[in-house]
Amino acid sequence: MTATFWKGRAATARLFAFVAAASLSACATASPEAPASTPTPPATSTTASEPLTPVYTAGQATRGQGTFAGVCSTCHSRNEFAGPIFAITWRAEPLSGLYQQISTNMPQDRPGSLTPQQYVDVLAYILQLNGIQPGNQELVADPTTLARMDW
Repeated sequence: MTATFWKGRAATARLFAFVAAASLSACATASPEAPASTPTPPATSTTASEPLTPVYTAGQATRGQGTFAGVCSTCHSRNEFAGPIFAITWRAEPLSGLYQQISTNMPQDRPGSLTPQQYVDVLAYILQLNGIQPGNQELVADPTTLARMDW
């Protein structure tokens, strides 16, 4: 091997050691009072890259349940929207994926015929079916906001 090769390897090793030492010193200086986890910001957060916790109201889920009973239940049972198969299919994606699916493809005989509010109310009902607790803000029919909401 050439001297240039070994010189480059030594420089890489020194850089790695420096980065590792800097990382460890940062860990050692962390405050012991720091909380174990940071709460997820509410839907009103202005930082566009932060994930949001899904929020909806109990009243919104009730409206969604009514829309589901009147429109969706002619083809679907509520059991299709909770449980392990639903979780595998949808819970790895942000809420925008499911909202996009139902708002552009449902109801099957009249796709896109409900209002954006009705679609997002049904989504709130689905959140409720999956054990997500209601809050004091309604879920909004905004694709950008829904894309930042994880289950």
